[in-house]
Amino acid sequence: MKYNSIFLLSFLSILLINCSKDTTNNQENEEEEEAEKLTIEIPTSSVNYEEMSNWAYHPEKVSLLTNYNLDISVINKDLEIESEIAITNNAFTNTGVDVFFVHPTVLTQNSTPENINIEDQQDFLISATILAQGGLLSKYGRMYAPRYRQSTGLTYKNETDKELQANVIATSYSDIKASFLNYLENDNNGNKIILASHSQGSYLVAMLLRDLFDNDPELQSKLVTAALAGMGYIYAPENTYKGGWWQNISFCQTTSECGCIQSWASFDEEQTIPEVNYGLPEFNEYLINSGLVYKEFEETKDWFVQDNSYYAETFQSLRYYITPDASYDLTDANFIAFDNLYNARFKRDGAHKAVLSVTHTPEVDDNRPNELAEEQNHPNYNNWGYHTKDYHIYLWALMEQIDAKLTNCN
Repeated sequence: MKYNSIFLLSFLSILLINCSKDTTNNQENEEEEEAEKLTIEIPTSSVNYEEMSNWAYHPEKVSLLTNYNLDISVINKDLEIESEIAITNNAFTNTGVDVFFVHPTVLTQNSTPENINIEDQQDFLISATILAQGGLLSKYGRMYAPRYRQSTGLTYKNETDKELQANVIATSYSDIKASFLNYLENDNNGNKIILASHSQGSYLVAMLLRDLFDNDPELQSKLVTAALAGMGYIYAPENTYKGGWWQNISFCQTTSECGCIQSWASFDEEQTIPEVNYGLPEFNEYLINSGLVYKEFEETKDWFVQDNSYYAETFQSLRYYITPDASYDLTDANFIAFDNLYNARFKRDGAHKAVLSVTHTPEVDDNRPNELAEEQNHPNYNNWGYHTKDYHIYLWALMEQIDAKLTNCN
């Protein structure tokens, strides 16, 4: 018995030592894997957002929105005013709701992947773009729209070196983070927040949501919605609506749901939905490992999601395609709308192809211009469809949903 006990104790000692070694080896392997991850340092912005010159729109800055008429004239097939929709301009009024808008790429420079300094950008064109896309969101409250060191279009190409891409995009993001923190610390005072953006701006707001909102329930409680237009490939585990780019913030599943994310990318019904573009930020390993994306995309497990609550899979009339009147001079209003000129639906073609699908459906002898036909001549049409018209197509649907959300949030 004595020898058996000694043998047993020896065996247990060896087993414990081996287990301890295995645990130590596993920890060392995990530490080595963590050390081998490709990361970058997210820079601190050098832009001073106390200076009004670094804002396209701000309640303390005189801008195009100052005394700007936001009313919409609805134009019929004979190019006559059918009705008027009154929209109050609250861009300088504290309604208890603020709008934070991040504009898309508005640059003439595009020779290399890089950031363009604010002073080298076209101030008026940026302000006009924001006004055309998101100016009507000023009905909800004060408008904050920062200028930032934009990344050139080539930065977003698949062939761009991934570390270079990550560093350039992170510089743009650092400006958006700094401007939002400036707003949050100096102006928010407990107000609800509408985040809205387009294209490059949407990718940067997506990072802002991951960085500042995703693990902050208090900040999440202020969020009415995050409208990320013109942004492809928002993913989550299949048949779910969070756990992809963001861990805790869900994609909106109803029109009145608050604190969630909306996104749409517009294509023609007859157009082939493009394959996944792995050159975009959510697929960049440096940005993922540096904390600006929750988890990497898993092709066999994840699906892409887009808004499908307002326009479902069956075609219905597109309510109010909204566009500036400056090109047509049909009315004294700054915005005009064409009702029932198009049909729209949410279109899914497998797990990795989901878009807002649009088709032209004019009335007999309809004289209203088809702006989308012009987009088909754009050199990037096959890849991005009606990208530059995303807000024109979906703005009214977005506003009706924000109305419902504000009622529900309150």
